[in-house]
Amino acid sequence: MMAAITASSLGGLVTVYEKEERVGQKILKTGNGKCNLSNLKMDSGEFYSNHPKRVKEILHKFSVKDTIDFFGQLGVMIRDKGGYLYPYSEQAQVVLDALRFKLDELGVGLRCEQEIKTVNRDDNGGFRIGGETFDKVIIACGSMAAGRFDEGKSGYQIAKDLGHKVVDIVPGLCKLVCWEDFLKALAGVRCQAKITLMIEGKEAQVEVGELQFVATALSGIPIFQMSRTAAYALKSGKDVTVLMNLFPDKTEAEYEDFCRLRLSSFLNKTVLDFLLGMTNKKINQVMIKLHDLKQQEKVSDIGEEKMLKLLRNYRNLEFKVKYADTFANAQVAAGGVSLADLSDDLESLIVPGLYFIGEIVDVDGRCGGYNLQWAWSSGYIAGVSCAK
Repeated sequence: MMAAITASSLGGLVTVYEKEERVGQKILKTGNGKCNLSNLKMDSGEFYSNHPKRVKEILHKFSVKDTIDFFGQLGVMIRDKGGYLYPYSEQAQVVLDALRFKLDELGVGLRCEQEIKTVNRDDNGGFRIGGETFDKVIIACGSMAAGRFDEGKSGYQIAKDLGHKVVDIVPGLCKLVCWEDFLKALAGVRCQAKITLMIEGKEAQVEVGELQFVATALSGIPIFQMSRTAAYALKSGKDVTVLMNLFPDKTEAEYEDFCRLRLSSFLNKTVLDFLLGMTNKKINQVMIKLHDLKQQEKVSDIGEEKMLKLLRNYRNLEFKVKYADTFANAQVAAGGVSLADLSDDLESLIVPGLYFIGEIVDVDGRCGGYNLQWAWSSGYIAGVSCAK
């Protein structure tokens, strides 16, 4: 939609092919229905790609300020929530409606419920799409993320068929499914934690934030941020674990002092009562079970050594990752068409006149509006190039 609006505004005659009944439906799922459309903290460090410098250059061509101005011209006011940008109404529908209205105003042709699986050149150097002929083609069909089973592969296949390199695709911004059975007992619990991703026993990534437990997996923003790193490691057969520190605001020395003070103060309490107020009761109950203790045992009967081992485990709880969640439950897909095969305007270096933008390109961002900013920036750049 961004590419179509941009190209049409500059005089291009534009047609959009869409496999669904209406364009832009996935926007409604973004930001929990509020559409976190960008972020004031915008740099290439918030993105993953094999060509970070190229990502930085593209984001510079159409910046966050440009995004704010663009939507302002469509009548969408922006709300700043700690750097996270939303429509002022905090309704994703407003963003989608504004884009649709602009498409209508510009007379952009919409061919809905038409899935394109092949792109063919004609004898004059143009393209045949859906029975029509075009000078330029922009592939902006997204990825397999957040779709029904086996959806979203056609864009990658088109790219491969035309000779482009497609970087291995894995789910990103998703849950990590783990082997531990006791996760069932923690389902629904949320807590602050420091999460360390370990690959083959080595620290790979650290995140801090609100963790969410579900019946078979770990979820929440810090898990989402590291899920693509975990997914690539698992794809290559590596051992992946998550270490969880449930007291991230305390140093090791502070926590040790806290543990010993608690022990000296509550020796006559039962284990369950001793742990009361430390973390969620469900977590406490699981920790007791993991250490083969009984909830009604007296702390004084257990002994200092076993109790300290229990308490220290709150800062080093380990989960072995089975797999990253499915594409259907992922917010983005990592990997895609390599930027090495694209010009600075995102035009194919292999097939002139063909462009790749958005999530189908090997660029994916962290949670916080980064993936939508990539959509706006890449769409604008390709739209300008096509119209020229």
